[in-house]
Amino acid sequence: MVEKVEWSGDINAASRTADVSIINAPYDPNMANLPTIESGDFLSLIENSEIFFGQFKGIESNSDTGTINFSASDTMNPLLNSKGKYNFKNLTPEEITIMVCQDIGMETGHIAETGIKIESMICDSDCYYDIIMKAYTKAYKVTGIKYMCTIKNRKLEVVQKGDLVYGITLSERVNLYNVSIAESIDSVINQVKIYDGKGNQIGEIRDEESIEKYGMFQGDYTVEAGIEPNTAAKNLIKEPEQNLSIKAIGNIKCMAGNAVTVIDTATKIQGLYWIKSDSHTWENGVHTMHLDLLFKDIMDEKNTER
Repeated sequence: MVEKVEWSGDINAASRTADVSIINAPYDPNMANLPTIESGDFLSLIENSEIFFGQFKGIESNSDTGTINFSASDTMNPLLNSKGKYNFKNLTPEEITIMVCQDIGMETGHIAETGIKIESMICDSDCYYDIIMKAYTKAYKVTGIKYMCTIKNRKLEVVQKGDLVYGITLSERVNLYNVSIAESIDSVINQVKIYDGKGNQIGEIRDEESIEKYGMFQGDYTVEAGIEPNTAAKNLIKEPEQNLSIKAIGNIKCMAGNAVTVIDTATKIQGLYWIKSDSHTWENGVHTMHLDLLFKDIMDEKNTER
């Protein structure tokens, strides 16, 4: 009954999705016993083990013979679509994560430990995912360690992004179909001015090599309680954005936030790259994937003024 399955994710989207194309032949008696899919039903995708568990967001039906597409979101979705109000005092990101997950009834697995106490963080009707990532963004500004939320074994996990390297190599000689590369300086920040709470400049971080090469692109940072300002400002420095898109034989470990090694002689690409987004397709018994890669690991930062 399933013609095609697409499974995808993006480091800035949090929730992974699955789109399933189902045969639709309402007047064919041979198709009368196909399962009926309803809004709120759950979907499990199995590739040796379960790689996705989510809920159908809505359904559609029509009388045309062909296919109907059903879309499901994983169990991160409640964190994205539920809001809460909190006034956190002297708690770590990991303590905040466990607290809000308990409030919404979300089971947790591994929650990355930072040991960073947040003196104060006020959340006024923020979605639960943003609350978690705001807390971990504050830790990132102190430690420089990047974090991401993911669903594993139907539980929420928060992991260090640098840990997600599986030793996967994609090469044109083995499993790589196509490679394209693009670069842009639109995202460059090579000077960050540091301000106190009254708007007075108290410091500055500069990337002299970048300024000489590209000209000056300036950002700003306002000091936050409990965060070393020079470290936080340094983390705002950004290099030119380089994007690498590839199509290859599918591998379920190639998910947004993970890293892969790519070797392609035509584009002279060779090295470790981080997956920004992934789209896996199963059709006619073949598993392929499209990956958008980054030359530098990034985090889905969520900042707060309070």
